[in-house]
This record gives sequence, C-alpha cells and structure tokens, in this order.
Amino acid sequence: MGSQVSDRRIRRSIKLIKNSFFELSKQKPIDKITVMDVCSHADINRCTFYAHYENMAAFLKDLETELSETFSHAFSLYRFDKDSRAAVDAMFDCMRKNPALVSLASRIGKMGEGNKTLENAIRACTFPEWLSNGQISLDQALLLEAYIISGGRRIIEMWVESDFTLDEDMVKDVFDNVIKHGLHHFIRAK
Repeated sequence: MGSQVSDRRIRRSIKLIKNSFFELSKQKPIDKITVMDVCSHADINRCTFYAHYENMAAFLKDLETELSETFSHAFSLYRFDKDSRAAVDAMFDCMRKNPALVSLASRIGKMGEGNKTLENAIRACTFPEWLSNGQISLDQALLLEAYIISGGRRIIEMWVESDFTLDEDMVKDVFDNVIKHGLHHFIRAK
C-alpha cells in the first residue's frame, strides 16, 4: 500500500510541476521561467522539483523526450508508398491529447534549442524509406526533412493555436497532401 501512495504522490508532483510550467509558458518566454517560478506557481517547495529533475534544462529535456515518445508510434505507421492517412490520424490524435506538449515543443524550437529528439524520431521513420525507395541522396533527404519539419510544424502550430477550432479533417488533408505530394517529385518507387 505504501508504494502505491508514494507512486501517486510522485505522479501528482510531476503533474503539478508540468502544469505549472505550461501555464507559466503562456505568460513569459520559456527561457525566462525559473525553478522558483514553477515551484511558486505549483505551491510546492524547490526540494520537490529537485527530487524529480536536476535543473530546468533536464526538465525541458524530459518534456521533449516525452513528446518524442508520444509521437513515435504515429511516425512508425508512415509509409511513403502506401496510404499515409493512418500515420497522420495517429499523429493528430497524439496532438489532440497533448496540446500543452505540442505547444511547448513549438516554443522550445523558437528558442533555438530545436526539437532534436522529435526530429531524430521523424528521421528514423522516414529516411530509410526515402533513401531505399527514392532516387535521392542523403543531402537531398536532409533538405527535404528541414522543409517538411518546418512547414509541418507551422501547420500544427496553427491548429493548436486555434484551440483546435480549425476543421481537423481539413488540416489533416492539407498536412497529408503537402507532405505526400510535395515529396512525390523526389521520392518515387524504383
């Protein structure tokens, strides 16, 4: 029974820290949010924060990793030569369930930190297929990836910023068609 209470307390503390950070990130730039800000907003002491995270950078890295893991299943469904709608549907479902994480990832990217964990997850799922089924070099794949990530990120940001009021099917169609048909010129079945 004791470990269940402890686990519940740990989950509650982490949730308080994350929710406070998400709320504060709406009010000020992420790089200006301190551990003290988060703790004060969450009404916890700093020892609670430091029991879970070494510092703010470790906290942000944990959030980025969580986002990457959240999307890894959706990315694993991607197949260029087949219907990619299952991957798009799974990705949008993840975003709808985790809007704070998606919004945060966008702001971390604007800070210059990038979303390397997320980009690496995308690369791991797409590059093998692009390079084996296409007639492009690794340098071309890197350029295409940069284009798709920046454009795809902006489409997603607009959907999240609208509080999901933009028609989801329309956003998915734009996202899916731009990515699929924009790549078609470069990546063709041999």
